[in-house]
Amino acid sequence: MEKKQVKRFAYEGLGFPIILVDVTLVKVRDIWTPAVDYNKLQKTVLLALSHKPFPLSGHEVHFIRAYFEMTLEAFGKNFGMTHVAVLNWEKAKSKTAKINPAVELLLRLFILEKLNMNNQVFRDTFREFDIQRIAREQKSLFEKSRPLLLHMQGIGKRASLR
Repeated sequence: MEKKQVKRFAYEGLGFPIILVDVTLVKVRDIWTPAVDYNKLQKTVLLALSHKPFPLSGHEVHFIRAYFEMTLEAFGKNFGMTHVAVLNWEKAKSKTAKINPAVELLLRLFILEKLNMNNQVFRDTFREFDIQRIAREQKSLFEKSRPLLLHMQGIGKRASLR
């Protein structure tokens, strides 16, 4: 099996762009793919999304809901929203989802609660969430969401975002 180390690899296997940094690739059926534990990758991506300094995209919201295996209705109830609201967020696809910034903060804290993160991570996330920046970014609804940048040494820990 062929292997190679690359500085950056654009990965879209979770439904939205993620830039994997310093990742080992393996060639499977003539296709280069990351040699990672995909369960750890998904958890790391969830953690990275909870700390992302920009608004979530529709695809990212869908990934969060799908990861926790929730219906539109069950997911929305966690934030006092209807299934229609969640559907509208997800319909944004690769664009910024039109989520009230306070609800988006709640959604990010929901991720941390579901991942059983400690109290310090909750406090840090709450303090670091720039509600004004999220509100400004959401005004550009037609702007594509920015990709996550994950340093592969961070898999299993807090991912490095840039």
